[in-house]
Amino acid sequence: MASFQNMVITTAGLELLQDLILEGGTPLTFSGVGVGDGLLEDSDITARTSLVHEVHRLPIEKIEKQEGGHIRVFARLATDIITTDFYHRELGVFARYGEQEILFAYGNAGDDYDFIPATGNNASICKTIVTEFTVGSMKAVFLPLDSKDFVTHEAMNAQVEEVITRETRKVLEAIPQVDAAGNMTLPGGLTAAGAINANGGINVPLAVGVPTDMMAVNRAYALGLAHTVMMHQAHAYWLASSCTATNGVTINHVVPGCYCEARLGANKHTSLTMRTTGVIGGGNYSKILGYSIPVRNSGDSPGAWIKVSMLIGAGGKWTEYPDAGMDDYRFRPASGSAPSIARLVEVSLYYDDGCKARVRELIGIGNPRQYVVRTTESSLNYDGNTGISAGAYRLVIAQSALSYTDALAAGVWLVIGGASTDTVIKLAAIRGWDTYHVSSAPTLYLDAQAPSYGGYIQMEPPTIINGIGNNTYVRYGLEPYQRSWITTETEEPYTDEQPTE
Repeated sequence: MASFQNMVITTAGLELLQDLILEGGTPLTFSGVGVGDGLLEDSDITARTSLVHEVHRLPIEKIEKQEGGHIRVFARLATDIITTDFYHRELGVFARYGEQEILFAYGNAGDDYDFIPATGNNASICKTIVTEFTVGSMKAVFLPLDSKDFVTHEAMNAQVEEVITRETRKVLEAIPQVDAAGNMTLPGGLTAAGAINANGGINVPLAVGVPTDMMAVNRAYALGLAHTVMMHQAHAYWLASSCTATNGVTINHVVPGCYCEARLGANKHTSLTMRTTGVIGGGNYSKILGYSIPVRNSGDSPGAWIKVSMLIGAGGKWTEYPDAGMDDYRFRPASGSAPSIARLVEVSLYYDDGCKARVRELIGIGNPRQYVVRTTESSLNYDGNTGISAGAYRLVIAQSALSYTDALAAGVWLVIGGASTDTVIKLAAIRGWDTYHVSSAPTLYLDAQAPSYGGYIQMEPPTIINGIGNNTYVRYGLEPYQRSWITTETEEPYTDEQPTE
């Protein structure tokens, strides 16, 4: 702790005492205690009239006058009122005489200082400062402190103890009690019978420390759940012989069935049709609740764009329009056809004064069913240095549970890397689908426009997300981390306008 063994009454303080004694017992009023961090450059500290560098002025909490003219002045320093860290070297006691305030006593700890941190509102460290000095045989009268303005340690401690006791009693009374059968009923109807452990479904965190048998059980259950998730994923493979591109673009199957690239020349446009095969399982009521699509487009500049389209579900009559523009549909319902359970979902990524995304869902809803278009647009908060398309890892389309046809029970996410700080971006909420006749070997349709310097598209086959107990786990893993920059969501009747040339 800081040492103020050189605490002395200043010359001004001695003069004040003499004036008070001559006036016959006029009270001496102490007004505050100053703390500072200044270093002394002279040895005559009795001549000081102020602190070298005062940091804060503290109110006086208590004064003790003892025999032999010995005085102890108490103040308390709480670090939450300090705005800047400082070294506590200086200590001064101030007194008031009429309208004048003087430095009555002063001390400097020099190198025996204390470091006082500025904790702000995060925490508070209280330091009691006791200033001791002697006025000798002078018969000054000291004005007592007003009890309405200051609280003693004893009174404060008694009040705190009373409050803590009262609040503790409330907490104890609110705790649910165990009945004679060993059960505890909690508000909301949750009843736990017998021992509560990991087997009972309670989330027990894996503690750090010496391994125990309980930790081993917890890890085994965690590994089992992870393997369960893996078992409910199905891997598709590119059917290379049926993957096509327009306008002379070549698809290079670098790893046949698993990975391919398509390179585009300057300002080149192409329409890709990427068919898959090899999925084990599926069929009617396939319980396919989503797709995870690894796709990356190198072009993130004005005029460049990529659009990923999928027909989810089966049925209906659709007409394909390859090489259409970004604002046209790759598929449109055939003229005069009735809406079916199938729908078109397309995701477009492009650069137009910043990174943009658009999700459109063309679907038949209602009774009788009518086609509508739901459009969700996002203005992604990244510039060209991040590259939304180029930094993409996966496009994810997933829903919560089975047999949702009209409710917004599915979502579209973009998972990216690069210089991004938010790596899971929620692009849209779309309608869930009935899994009847959802293809277990999906076809992916891509349209892309390269920038002036050309570009390329990299793709892996979609991973099919199946349900676990008729629910999907994916969206519950993405939603806690997602960031959304959605700007507009609209829904309007579909108009059967043919794409423009």
